[in-house]
Amino acid sequence: MSANDNDLSVMEEAADWIDRSDELSEAERRDLAAWLNASPEHAAAFGALRHALRDTALLDAIDRLRAEPAQAPAPPVRRRAALGGWSRAGLIAASLLVLVGGGVLTSRLLAERAEPTIELATAVGVRADHVLSDASTIRLNADSHASVAYSGAARDIYLRQGDAVFEVAKNRQRPFNVMAGDAKVTAVGTVFEVDKVDGAVEVRVFEGVVRVSQGDAPPHTLRQGEWLLLAADHTASRGRLAADSYDAWRGDWLEADGMPLKYVVARLNRYSPQALALRDPRLGELKVTGRFKLDRPAEAVAMISALLDLKVEDAGARIYLGPSTASARSARPI
Repeated sequence: MSANDNDLSVMEEAADWIDRSDELSEAERRDLAAWLNASPEHAAAFGALRHALRDTALLDAIDRLRAEPAQAPAPPVRRRAALGGWSRAGLIAASLLVLVGGGVLTSRLLAERAEPTIELATAVGVRADHVLSDASTIRLNADSHASVAYSGAARDIYLRQGDAVFEVAKNRQRPFNVMAGDAKVTAVGTVFEVDKVDGAVEVRVFEGVVRVSQGDAPPHTLRQGEWLLLAADHTASRGRLAADSYDAWRGDWLEADGMPLKYVVARLNRYSPQALALRDPRLGELKVTGRFKLDRPAEAVAMISALLDLKVEDAGARIYLGPSTASARSARPI
């Protein structure tokens, strides 16, 4: 059996399921679920034909094929007037035109079919969970922005700002990519965090394996329980996560272990109604170790000022951290 014959057979099965979808018994619905889960091609064909019932994208493709010279005779395509969509015969004929008449495989058509881009954003102090069309979940941190650009060939997320945890539905045929700045994180099925903070990108893997690439540099492979920080100057550092890191993230806790103060401030700013700033940028390299509640930024600032002997200045719209009188004479980055 040729590739085209196999694709057509899958299309015919999908058309049969769709034709009977309104009258399936519970047992048949379970059979449908098993058929969809048996192969990515099954789900792709089913989704493409369901999409044809809602718009004219496939019809446009057929019209283009008809206009091309030296095309094999095309079977008639009938519209189901009552539903405003395709009849079962029309769906199968449409698949035949695309697969045979145009010499284009179904997988290629599906790969080119992109879902509308979705913009997701959260306000300061607010988190939100979003379930995507493939059942993957984005848990968007406060003051964050991501664009979702799915196609038949890949699942691409652009983290424009902030931080998010991704719980990825497994699909080896459609890699899941998160782009943050010039870094790219690729996973198949896993749970991981990408944090775009103060010019750096940090990746934490809570489950599974991801690959992190940046420019022409060799990619990094991260496994469960590992983190990687790509600094603004493209230097990289990595280490191990605490066992309860994901639970801490879900509970709005920031676990800092020798974390530069500039990163702590950037993360607290996602929750603070008053912007936090450093009087001297050099203070941003001071290392902070502690456990801070992100949704209580005032308490966190008080703890940090005590740990690092810094002075807190409330200037209305901003809160500044600066060296105290005693430490100003000798303050230097650690």
